[in-house]
Amino acid sequence: MSKLAIQAAKYFKENKGFERVFLKIKDKYRSLGKIGGTIILNNLTKEEKDALSGFLGIGFYDKTDARIKIEKFQTALDNSRFKGVKLEDVLAEYFGSAIISKKDEKEKYKLERERYFEEIVKEFIDTKSYTWLKYVFESKGNAYRVITKRYDEDKQSLKEDLIITMRGLNSLPFLKSKIKERLAIFASRVTKNPHAFDEKTEAGKLLMYGISYLLCRDYPKSAEERTEYYYEVGLIKDEISNFTVCSGLLAYRDDMISAGWKDFYETSEPMHVSLWNLSKLERIISPTGRIFIFENPTVFSEVLYRTLEIKPPLMCTYGQVKLASLILLDMLVKEGVKIYYSGDFDPEGIVIADKLKKRYGDNLILWRYDKKDYFKSISREIIDDTRLKKLGNIKNEDLIRLSEVVKENRYAGYQELIVEDLIRDIEITISVNVTE
Repeated sequence: MSKLAIQAAKYFKENKGFERVFLKIKDKYRSLGKIGGTIILNNLTKEEKDALSGFLGIGFYDKTDARIKIEKFQTALDNSRFKGVKLEDVLAEYFGSAIISKKDEKEKYKLERERYFEEIVKEFIDTKSYTWLKYVFESKGNAYRVITKRYDEDKQSLKEDLIITMRGLNSLPFLKSKIKERLAIFASRVTKNPHAFDEKTEAGKLLMYGISYLLCRDYPKSAEERTEYYYEVGLIKDEISNFTVCSGLLAYRDDMISAGWKDFYETSEPMHVSLWNLSKLERIISPTGRIFIFENPTVFSEVLYRTLEIKPPLMCTYGQVKLASLILLDMLVKEGVKIYYSGDFDPEGIVIADKLKKRYGDNLILWRYDKKDYFKSISREIIDDTRLKKLGNIKNEDLIRLSEVVKENRYAGYQELIVEDLIRDIEITISVNVTE
């Protein structure tokens, strides 16, 4: 920088009347990428009027606002003791560094970010995780906002999390075998930290974005969806607490009927089946080709107790359907088993029925679940408005009609009041099946 430019910058810095002027010139330069354009100063101060009048040779004393072409500052410099100095150099000295245009700054940012991510992905070329990250930046979807936000906030921690996430994606169990692995054990194997991929950690969130991409799904909206995504890629979370209860079914492992399942079947006893139990099985069958689902555990127990001799294929979801119930049903449907679902006649039960009907379509029959059975099961429990609003998102046509009846009457209906009908249906269905 020339001595004259340094002296000019010192002159302007020492006069407070130029402070706002130079900030405006800087902003304009950053926008245009060159000296030019016009600046506007509203509500001129006395210092600014004195400074501008003296330097530009134009009277501003009777003005409130000023509209000034920036070229006039260069002309004024050329007509002053700072002749030959470029306004651009004075700006750089005034602010302590060269002024970079917004366009150049954006380009610099883009190049730096490209180099940053190229450095990270170089060890992952031609892998699943590389394909994922490439998709993220090309589509600007999936984890794009999360990653770019973290890039601006903390590049180093993002780099660490991306590296372990990409290693994790490339090590997912389903890519190599059908054997499931517990999430904490998987995290320990990949990162030496069993909690690295916990859902509240940044790496855990990134891993789930990657899993969503591999499964061609949207990012999960609920804990149940997250658990299902994990299971589909070979990871098991909450394998003990995530269970279902069933009876009258048989399972195969290594092409042989499981001895444990066979014992429960022959004694007609209910069994608790966890995700971990299910992950070890090849097939599950219903000897009758049907499965009767109950939402209500009391009704499940009563029906089982009164039909022990015919070994009915039953399942109880205990209200909210957990992943273990869905996996078991998926395996049964794969074997051609028909699902019969019966639930309570309240918003929660109807929502569950709608979700199951959406998942299994024609493979699921709504059993004792219509207007007639609602009035048979109706109680005196009033359903409040908050709960009734849940019926607004029902998609199945039959369930929409049922929902309208429930909303009109505002009373819940319970399976306990139609238990005799449920038992009779099962006895008739199984006896017909045996005759056939």
